[in-house]
Amino acid sequence: MRIVVFEQWDRLVALLKGIAAGSATERTQYAINRVEVKDGVARLADRASNNLALAGGRTTVVMPDIVPGKARDFMLRVTATGDNEIAFTGAEAFEGDAGSLEPPSDGETVVYFFTETDGDVMLVARKPVERLEP
Repeated sequence: MRIVVFEQWDRLVALLKGIAAGSATERTQYAINRVEVKDGVARLADRASNNLALAGGRTTVVMPDIVPGKARDFMLRVTATGDNEIAFTGAEAFEGDAGSLEPPSDGETVVYFFTETDGDVMLVARKPVERLEP
């Protein structure tokens, strides 16, 4: 019988745990994505907190591309000035409470939450938000 003693085993295990934890964190954290409107179109990123500033007019918001076998899940924070219209595209259907796809009013900030619940069907929740004073 041969016995091999590896004196740095604990250090190797700690290193591997750190690499695995970093990789898992990197994949599960959402990026903050500043969305630019180009020719009236805003394209969103999946697994991200998308931030969009609107200053009046009509904007078409495009959902992230479908990845086969994966559900899309992301947020969209919209700060609005002026009178805005928003059209959401890039999904076969949207579902949620009545008014979930309404644009924010002048001076309002709204966060939309999108989760794909079935193939190309997006559940939408809308929450108006205000800055809190500590």
